[in-house]
Amino acid sequence: MRLATTIRGLIPVMALAVSAWAVSAPASAEGKGGGGKEGEKAAPVPCGDAAALVNAVSEANSSPSGGSVVLTPGCVYTLGSEAFTGPNGADGLPLITRDVSITGTQSTIRRSASAGDFRIAEIAPGGSLTASGVIFSGGRATSGAGTDGGGILDQGTLRLAQSTVTGNTASNVGGGIEVASGGSAVLSSTDVTHNSAGDGGGIHISTSATLSVSGGNISDNTADSSGGGVSNFGTTLLSAVTIARNRTTNFEGGGISTAIGDLTLNGSRVLENTAGSFGGGIANMGSALRVLATTVSGNTATLNGGGVFQHAGTTQMTGDIVTGNTANGGQGGGIFTDGGSIALSATTVTGNNPNQCVPALAGC
Repeated sequence: MRLATTIRGLIPVMALAVSAWAVSAPASAEGKGGGGKEGEKAAPVPCGDAAALVNAVSEANSSPSGGSVVLTPGCVYTLGSEAFTGPNGADGLPLITRDVSITGTQSTIRRSASAGDFRIAEIAPGGSLTASGVIFSGGRATSGAGTDGGGILDQGTLRLAQSTVTGNTASNVGGGIEVASGGSAVLSSTDVTHNSAGDGGGIHISTSATLSVSGGNISDNTADSSGGGVSNFGTTLLSAVTIARNRTTNFEGGGISTAIGDLTLNGSRVLENTAGSFGGGIANMGSALRVLATTVSGNTATLNGGGVFQHAGTTQMTGDIVTGNTANGGQGGGIFTDGGSIALSATTVTGNNPNQCVPALAGC
């Protein structure tokens, strides 16, 4: 059995209760800084002026209290070259080192298709990026030192509300977002779609990192290895999230793969994901996994565990529905277990193919 890739040291991860968070766009262009400091002026950016956007982010970074950047609604800012290159590779925006906020209304920051490889944004340890109503698109972390976090590499604090991370690529981990060791991310009503990576096509969470997602979609992402939608090695909470149509080309966890640490899935939907090996919907490779009031449906595994694959660690399923999943080349269309422990409470497992639970489970 091949375990998920890129375990950066088996660092013990402390359990963290993470609450959902939401942020509202400021009412006017004269907002406050990313840290909410009084008197901080927002920096208006003319429609489509990528150079002005880079300058505005630099100015926000230059203030000890950080600053705010306001984008013109509906406008596209196309980055033609990197603004910063460091140990983690090239970034389209300046390295985020202070409390920086970027607000827009369906405003897009994208890498030019003809430009060299660079991700859109990188947050340094101690830095903070808060974005609302922004689309991050077309980033590429696929060369040199920059192979993690195709859209956003988060080593500090990331907050996204009513935003989209789409069409980004990383050759190593975190096609859309990489939450690096020591980083934290909170996503509210945000979509992470059509991204790709070696591991964690949509989002990758490293050891000693935390992620909380409330609402939105993690969909149509692809990983060569594990975790088409989400690959977790840290502490992750997914609440009222739809994880749909993600896929792994070769290995486990078409929708979600969790290897160490904790992952809680609450009131969510895991739909129509596909794994190249085990766990079309969810693969637990060694975590403390809790699945609460969640529907796991229409997922497909090339081998065992169409809905859920339990290999190591512990899984507690409470009030869930596991239905219409398929293990094409193996067993356990609903749930397959070959290690660790799994317990079902008030959970319905029905209509899966070729069978429901292998081996048999109490309540299945």
